[in-house]
This record gives sequence, structure tokens and C-alpha cells, in this order.
Amino acid sequence: MDKSGIKLLVCAYESSGKSTTTAGIEEALVLNFDRKEYGFKVPHINMAHYEGMSALKDKVMETAGKYQEKYSKLPKTIVLDTVTQWQNALQKYNLDKFVGFDVHSNNNRDTLAFNDFIEDDLIANGINVVIVAHTNYDADTNRHVIPSSGAFAKAGSFLSIVNDAIFIEKKAGKLIVNHRSMKLPCRTTLEGYPDSEKIEDYDINKHINMLMESKVEAEEFRFD
Repeated sequence: MDKSGIKLLVCAYESSGKSTTTAGIEEALVLNFDRKEYGFKVPHINMAHYEGMSALKDKVMETAGKYQEKYSKLPKTIVLDTVTQWQNALQKYNLDKFVGFDVHSNNNRDTLAFNDFIEDDLIANGINVVIVAHTNYDADTNRHVIPSSGAFAKAGSFLSIVNDAIFIEKKAGKLIVNHRSMKLPCRTTLEGYPDSEKIEDYDINKHINMLMESKVEAEEFRFD
């Protein structure tokens, strides 16, 4: 049986409850990429300064080891909060280190390496990954987009690497969690799941567990 983890994207505009929602995830380790102190009483590490993928991977593994020492088990879920701030740090790092086309090629290289790290080092070893991202509204396309650069942006940014994503929307003074929409950056593989729900009715731990159960069920139909 495949014991790999699941991926879930949580996206929204600034100050729409992304970190508050993901701070409630049980047995989680938060990698805080934002350039501000993480404000929730959950295991976390501040990673605002990007110094290349090798250093990032080493830091994550080191911190996961410290988590294991303290709690006698590895984190069940790693939360990346936010990947859009990580991309900003990545782009600044490569802009300072390279010139011309090499800046863009290294941005693409590091982004692919980051996604491979998520898939090959975390997901493949049974750790769930929750990706937190800011969104912007693109008036030209009339769509909500997750900022990125190069080929990755054209491919759909972080929405392109997940099967399941929620978009937290402010609507009539209320926060709504969207699971399924043609116009919003969200999608779900869960049958019978609501298109949307009030944020006070949304249980992210229940959602993650349902995705894990659905993944196990889907493995029965694999041929490879």
C-alpha cells in the first residue's frame, strides 16, 4: 500500500485567514517564509532568508529532526507559509547572485527543485504538505492568480501541482472556503464535497484526513 502523503493548497488574498486556518492543523510543523514573526503557538521555524535549495532542504530536515526529538515522531504535516513569499526571497537571491538570463534560468531551476523536494522528500515519505499562497486578481484575464515567474507561472503556478485546493474568499463581510469553482483557484477530488462553506464550518483536519482516505482508496485502481 502506498503510504505517501497528500498535498493541499490553501490560497487567498492578504489577511483572509490563511495562516489562522492552517495553524489549526494537528501534528504540524510550519515553515514560515514570511518576513515577520510567526504569530501562532504551534511548532514552527522562521525561514525568511533564502540561501539556495541545498541550504533550504538541510534546514527543513534539521528542523524535522528536532521535532522528532521533542515529540518522538516526525510531523504528520508540513505547512509552507507562504510559498509566494518564498518565491520573492528566491528571486532576490538569484538577482543578487546572477545576471541577465541566468537570473530567470535559476529561478526556474530552483522552483522545479522546490517542487521535487515537496514530492520526493516529503510526500513520498508519508508527510502531508499544505501549501499556503497569496493570490492577486488579474484584470486582464479576469482571474485570481498565484504570483510566480517564468514557465511555472504560465503553467498555473502552485495550483498546477496539486489536485486539491481551497480558496478563502471575503464575501459580504464573511469568510467563505471555496472547494469547487470555475472562476476561483480551487478544486477538490472528494465526491459529494460542498462547493463552498462558511469558514466557521470548515475543519481542515477533517479535510486532510478525508484526502488521505481518498488517496488510499484510489491506490486500488493503480496499475504501476
